[in-house]
Amino acid sequence: MQTRRRSLIRGALAAAILLAAVLTLSPLPVQDLAFTTIDRVLGVLHAWGAPARLDRHVLELAANIALFVPLTLLAALLVPKRTWWLVLVGAVLASLAVETVQARALPQRIGSLRDVLSNTLGAVIGIALAAVWRAAGRRRGRQAMTLPRERSGEG
Repeated sequence: MQTRRRSLIRGALAAAILLAAVLTLSPLPVQDLAFTTIDRVLGVLHAWGAPARLDRHVLELAANIALFVPLTLLAALLVPKRTWWLVLVGAVLASLAVETVQARALPQRIGSLRDVLSNTLGAVIGIALAAVWRAAGRRRGRQAMTLPRERSGEG
């Protein structure tokens, strides 16, 4: 991978880690601060016909999944492709650490196994997206290498 591209990915990963740390380790329950906005959004979605089962719990689950997608996507792009599983192990351990801190040291927060499982699902999605990204890059590279030969054979 090009040095400039790696630097951009590292910077984006650092920003994603910082954002995730603020969202998950803040002593204030972030979801409580956002409930007014969430309730407004849910009201609009329900008015447009979204099912009633789409509620705060579903949005929290989706947020827990989405939180780990960019983290693991970016991390998986930085490691050698055969070591993608290290990114998954790291994500699971990070999620366990966050939930443990929330349960033991942040009385305003609630650590849960459900959050670890949803974070892990997000990690798997991120790693899968990195694999697709890499495969598409290899395909583009092969096409760029074969097009001149095909053209020269046509003439």
